[in-house]
Amino acid sequence: MSRRKSLAITAAGLISIVALLAGCTSAPLTDARKILSNVDTSLSNLKSAHFHLEAGGQFAVGVQAVPTDTPVPTDTPAPSVSAAPSVATSAGASPSVSASGSAAASGSAPASASPAASSSPAATDTPAPSASPSAVASPTAVPTPMYTALPVTLDGTKADGDIDFGNTTAHVIGGMPGLPGVSGELIVVHPFSYYRGYGATKYTSGQDSDLSINPADPKQSLFIVQQVVAAASDKSLSPVLVGTEPEPGGACYHIRVEVTQSALSSKLANLTFVQDKASGWLNLWITQGDFQLERLEFSTSDPAAGAAAIRLVLSNWNMVSPIQGPAENQVEIPTLAPAGQ
Repeated sequence: MSRRKSLAITAAGLISIVALLAGCTSAPLTDARKILSNVDTSLSNLKSAHFHLEAGGQFAVGVQAVPTDTPVPTDTPAPSVSAAPSVATSAGASPSVSASGSAAASGSAPASASPAASSSPAATDTPAPSASPSAVASPTAVPTPMYTALPVTLDGTKADGDIDFGNTTAHVIGGMPGLPGVSGELIVVHPFSYYRGYGATKYTSGQDSDLSINPADPKQSLFIVQQVVAAASDKSLSPVLVGTEPEPGGACYHIRVEVTQSALSSKLANLTFVQDKASGWLNLWITQGDFQLERLEFSTSDPAAGAAAIRLVLSNWNMVSPIQGPAENQVEIPTLAPAGQ
């Protein structure tokens, strides 16, 4: 009897411990800013992931404008020199012409020629002030880069792939029909990149440093995602926890925030390829357990940047298989031009 009583006490103790542990588990958060702060920490620990990206609508992309004529700034000091007016006055061009005409009429051309000859040396001497220190020392300002906002359609934009930030590798398939030549397959194995367009049988090799955006570089692709999340928690904004919703990765917090252009611009200031960072609505789905970014959606309808919708889905966090470069026989060897050509 005492043994049964002892077992019952032990069982009751275990049940109470389990209940206590269950009570100590983290309860769902209700502060949207606290959730976003945890997401930022989670993204900083992201080593690899599978992603799916799709977009539609139109966006304004800033394309750097090349100066039409770079020597123009160096020629600007010339008009500032008053050599031409002084020459016309000192040389007496119009008086000499009238003088020569009257002299010709009187038949004394040699006499009128001598004053013209004597005045020409004075005319050649007058441009000397054009080499004044102020004109020569005038610095030529280096023009700052100028960007022209061009509308680019995002319709049909899709991309899927794996990114391994720890090993600086990536494998992406997809494209953006709105930009010719930005569709196909890209493999990055630092420091090399391999690209082949749709229908091509071989890859073209290059340096990953030449890519406009290197997906394998956390300072580029991951940085953009981190900054968008950081913009959601900007002090000037009011992120709202919509609730908890089921996602493929499990139960997720759903946070919605109306982001302003100034909030996005302050976080994405270094992305000069985007001329106008438009305001819009940002929706984030974040897993409850480990605060991993499950899904990100941004929609905008801004007169300056256009109406667009972008969706990014992340999965397979830190469990991406090793990414290898293509076989040697799949890489096109560039043909070298003969010497002397």
